[in-house]
Amino acid sequence: MSYIFTPSQMKTLDENTINCFGLPARILMENAGKGCADYLLQNCSEHLNNVIIILHGTGNNSGDGFVLARWLTIYGRRVLLCKVQDGTMTEECRLNYELCQSLNIPMIGLDNISDTLEILDNSSYIGMIVDAVFGTGYKGKLPTSLKKIFQSANNSPAFKVAIDIPSGLNGATGEGEDAFEADLTLCLHSPKIGSLLHTGKLKSGDLVTIPIGIPDSYNDAFFSPALHIDAETFQVPKRYLLANKSDYGRVFIIGGSMGLLGSVAMSAKAALRAGAGLVYLVSREEYAYFYNTNPSEVLFVGIPSKPESLLPDLSEFSSLIKKADSIVIGPGLGTDEYGYIMLEFILRTSTVPTVVDADALRLIAKEPSLQQYIKKPNILLTPHFGEFCDLAKIEMSALYKDTISELTKYVKNTEAKVLLKSDTTIFYDGKRMLINTTGNDGLATGGSGDVLTGIIGSFCGQDMELGEAAINASFFMGFTTEYLATKRYPCSILPTDIIDNLFVRLVQEGSNE
Repeated sequence: MSYIFTPSQMKTLDENTINCFGLPARILMENAGKGCADYLLQNCSEHLNNVIIILHGTGNNSGDGFVLARWLTIYGRRVLLCKVQDGTMTEECRLNYELCQSLNIPMIGLDNISDTLEILDNSSYIGMIVDAVFGTGYKGKLPTSLKKIFQSANNSPAFKVAIDIPSGLNGATGEGEDAFEADLTLCLHSPKIGSLLHTGKLKSGDLVTIPIGIPDSYNDAFFSPALHIDAETFQVPKRYLLANKSDYGRVFIIGGSMGLLGSVAMSAKAALRAGAGLVYLVSREEYAYFYNTNPSEVLFVGIPSKPESLLPDLSEFSSLIKKADSIVIGPGLGTDEYGYIMLEFILRTSTVPTVVDADALRLIAKEPSLQQYIKKPNILLTPHFGEFCDLAKIEMSALYKDTISELTKYVKNTEAKVLLKSDTTIFYDGKRMLINTTGNDGLATGGSGDVLTGIIGSFCGQDMELGEAAINASFFMGFTTEYLATKRYPCSILPTDIIDNLFVRLVQEGSNE
């Protein structure tokens, strides 16, 4: 698990490290540049045998680049510094620039930008291109000259490295279509959230953290940063040798309507595969013929219809649902009056962890009377981007432009707990933000969301806290899909394949150890 910072949070960390802890800015810069040099020497040496081009400007990110250039030169590597952006150098940047001059490191000035372009376009002798132009504070659009420089660099076969964040990428939002495209980003102290979002994921390549001297105790001393769940820190529910089925939760999964019968069945099977002790599939009584054998381990509960209205008769079910340890509602539920009555009853009466997805989200978006319930502490909304836009009444373009701000705004206004699903999945409840980046395009198939809700419900039924269950289930599903991609092309992965392979990778990796 690693901390993920916004640019403004990182600025706060830097300032407190300098002004309160007492570590000078120049030492932070030295640690950053030398740390990058040492990492490249130890892990990317095959790309350091030819010329190393370092693109720079005049800010502190360029100062890190000058330190890198100095140490690579000391280590016997050939470096060429290419200035691509003008401005007044910061004091620390200037001092390190002068040290590079003292070492006679070759330099190309801004007045010879055409030479830089020619070098990048004819790069057979270049082993690596390092981007040290802009840091995390950059916003806006790149000037035409830099677009051309980065386009040439991006087209180069040389190995490409960004210091801290690719130049031209917004560190808060992940925007930056024209940004430098790195194979590797050396993240100073910690990854920045823009490198995990949308275009930022494509532009940043692999992320590696370089310590620069900021005390670990400062990470959460001034704010609550986002946490990135990883393979070392994700969790699954604990199992006990002397346990029985009742110890692993009664999970009620509610949904299914004509044409959408399979969705709730997949949620139920996923809940079973994820370890739930008892799974109850709750649907309309007339679908008993389908669900009683699909799958056979599931306990089917049919909701009868009132003869006069054909709406659900919940008189008996209201007693049974009190046995639930967790509830999932929404997969294939339908958005008619029948679905509304079922959802309103669950939202109003439930006191256990309740995962709300799919049709249930659509009902909440269009029925104001339901929105009063989503602030209850046991309710989790699990929308994908389209469903979130319906809930928040915003355009998709706004959500893509600044995902974090829109999610934060919605949670602040509604007090809801949200797991926002996308290529990067984010849990936020107003106090903590948890991020998962596992998965691949194998998840871009109808039914994947139903599988995820089943896993979340199962984890909750096994006593995981709601937010922890949500983000760990998301990680676990993406983790499994990545394993499946080693066996078959991602486009051929089905949601049922994911269900059938839950925990397989953990067993195999455990046996390899």
